[in-house]
Amino acid sequence: MYQLLFLFEFACLFLLSKFLTKALLKLFFRVTKNNKFAVGLLVFLFFPGTVIHELSHLLAAGLLFVKTGSMELTPKIMEEEIRLGSVEIAKTDPFRRAIIGVAPVLFGLALIFGILVYLQAFTIRNLAIEMFLFYVIFAVGNTLFSSKKDLEGIIEFLLALVLLLSALFIIKIEIARAFFQILQKPEVINFFKNADLFLVVPILIDLIVISMADFFINKRV
Repeated sequence: MYQLLFLFEFACLFLLSKFLTKALLKLFFRVTKNNKFAVGLLVFLFFPGTVIHELSHLLAAGLLFVKTGSMELTPKIMEEEIRLGSVEIAKTDPFRRAIIGVAPVLFGLALIFGILVYLQAFTIRNLAIEMFLFYVIFAVGNTLFSSKKDLEGIIEFLLALVLLLSALFIIKIEIARAFFQILQKPEVINFFKNADLFLVVPILIDLIVISMADFFINKRV
């Protein structure tokens, strides 16, 4: 149940990040009346998340011994999206390409959960630090899925995982059963239970920002 809820929340975060980007771009364009300025504000707002996203690609590629080229943090306006950054990755096998593609999602979620654990652990409150950390959650949470290539990597990763589990199920049922037994262990269930609670935070932040952006966009001058 908790695992399925995690996947549902993950899908919601993906969809909300797309709506959020479009809503903010419309709002910035309404304020600046200039498309370049609007894109510039969007890039500036998500800059920390973009840096973390691209560094995740670089780190994963380095650990997998895949050659990399230059990293760019300048935006590129594509037909259906705005690419906030990019890293040149050499051609490699589908398995390593999938891991490199999914690396920003794994690292980004780990960072978000780490921040929320930190906020829960400390009783001494500092409003400025807390606001900054929630901003980091916002920026990272909305740059988990920055390009179609990354999504292709995630899809390849999930397909490879499904094929592996299917093969294990066909070859040796006990291995597949062991995997599902691991998912049912109390500590694993507790992990996903906490993850579900933590993932609510970036989702709520996105909903609030989207609502505020829509309000100002539709507000009559």
